[in-house]
Amino acid sequence: MASFLFLSYFIYGGKLLGIIKGDVRYAYLSQMIPDSVLSGDLKDLYGIDSLLLPFGGIAKDYKIRQSNLNLLDILRINRIKTIYVGNANDELRKICDEEKIKLYEILKDRKFVQENAFLTAIGLLHLLQRSDKSIQEEKVWILGYGNIGFYLAKMLRMLHVSFSVYTEEEIEKKYATLEGYALEDFPKDHTLIINTIPKNLDIDYRLLKNKRIVDVSSSPYGFDLNRIEEEGIEYEILSAIPSKYAAGTAGKLIKNFIDFHQ
Repeated sequence: MASFLFLSYFIYGGKLLGIIKGDVRYAYLSQMIPDSVLSGDLKDLYGIDSLLLPFGGIAKDYKIRQSNLNLLDILRINRIKTIYVGNANDELRKICDEEKIKLYEILKDRKFVQENAFLTAIGLLHLLQRSDKSIQEEKVWILGYGNIGFYLAKMLRMLHVSFSVYTEEEIEKKYATLEGYALEDFPKDHTLIINTIPKNLDIDYRLLKNKRIVDVSSSPYGFDLNRIEEEGIEYEILSAIPSKYAAGTAGKLIKNFIDFHQ
């Protein structure tokens, strides 16, 4: 398949997108874009002129995260004109500037972030409902009132779930109170804690005992993992929820971003 795409690229002069193999949403994305090749193997990535990296981008040594590939090897065998990534580090920005490569950061796009957060909130509720206990029986403490927290609170209210919000940001406190949500600085009789803040919180970990914690943020997450283990707290990290819940829709969100920037 990869060799056919490589050949057609030169015969027809078309554009070919290289997609670094990641979670299942990238497989769906590749199916939506005929002129694309999905792989984690360098030999399949000849003849591409644009490249989609994992959301985590590259490390300082140019190794592509979640793969065994190095970006420098891909650039040596291709004339890459465009790179798409979730977030770019200084190394990626520098090499794109030096090589005159257009760089688009998906997680800097407000429309994508909001739509992905909405899908994350729906997917989280779907995953939480996979038990014999309805979420209506929980009292929820939402940590963070950014994009995910905003949509999650809307959905919990619609489902008549008792919840309150914690945020350290004054602007988030303002908008949460305008929506009529209760703000609480520490857990009380909450049974479920959902964290969306990618920063270890300064909290008395003894207050977290006998509560279920679900963390949907990114590294370094909301809590010190060593402390969590020491205290024997029930803690679960749920990453890439859109891919777990609706991989096809998650892939389409990325496609929409790529289409807009072509």
